[in-house]
Amino acid sequence: MSAVIDVALPVFAVIGVGFAAGRFNLAGADDAAALNRFVFRFGFPAALFALMSKATGLGGDDGLLALSYGVTAVAVMGLAYALARRMFNLDPQDAGAHAFASVLGNAVFLGLPIALGVEGWARPFVTLMLVEGIVIISVGAVLMAPRDKSASGAVAIGQALKRPLTNPLVAAALAGFAFALLGIDVPQTVRAVLDLIARAAGPVGLFSLGLFFATRARLDLRKSGGKTLAIVAVKMGVLPAACFAALLLAGVDDPAYRGALALFTVVPTAVGAYVIASQHGRYIDETASAIAATTLLSLATISAVLAIFA
Repeated sequence: MSAVIDVALPVFAVIGVGFAAGRFNLAGADDAAALNRFVFRFGFPAALFALMSKATGLGGDDGLLALSYGVTAVAVMGLAYALARRMFNLDPQDAGAHAFASVLGNAVFLGLPIALGVEGWARPFVTLMLVEGIVIISVGAVLMAPRDKSASGAVAIGQALKRPLTNPLVAAALAGFAFALLGIDVPQTVRAVLDLIARAAGPVGLFSLGLFFATRARLDLRKSGGKTLAIVAVKMGVLPAACFAALLLAGVDDPAYRGALALFTVVPTAVGAYVIASQHGRYIDETASAIAATTLLSLATISAVLAIFA
């Protein structure tokens, strides 16, 4: 429980500082937009590249773990997308943002510090972060991007394949993974610069989220509460259950791998989902509301995972 308190309370505190800054007119909506651009274009890409460029020595269980999460998460994202289109009559971009918020977890800034504190969890946790950074963010970028209705056939397929590469997060994740596969060492000075930028991404993103809450009108729960609840149900219920079932079916019985996957899937919706939604200008209120709700709920889910698996 102390690990949860030590990590979760600072998260809420930074969001609270951003909220207070907005309420006392120390910062405004334009500041939140500028901070989001920094996080989206520089902070998170630096974090993803620095992390993924260190990935080495992946084995059989890592592959099964990656498949258990990656395939299942994409399937759950597709389910969330279809339900959003059918239940809430959302357009493709909003449905994509809904599905993205239903799967993308706050692994880097909430889950990873906890995983590092439990023996054996860090390696499989980083493997899962590789899958999320490359696969989930890529699929989310495709779902959330504007549709070119004039394109068809091979042109549309080409656009769909190229679109994720224009996303700074996806490009940084792929570049880091390529460095790791090719065994290219990043110079220590360059890594130090990336680490400095990356360390700013988490608190800046959290601060801007609090500032967002303070500078926007109150969310109409009668209009969007059902959408938020749907995201919470999938992110904190369906996704963890489905991924864990897939890992059991894959035959991975290492308790560290099971614990890492359980932790990875019960962390709240990532601040990155809000940052990306803000950049696209779609589904912002619902995404922010889902982040707040899942972050509160994660106090219970993370505590349960640590009690059962740690």
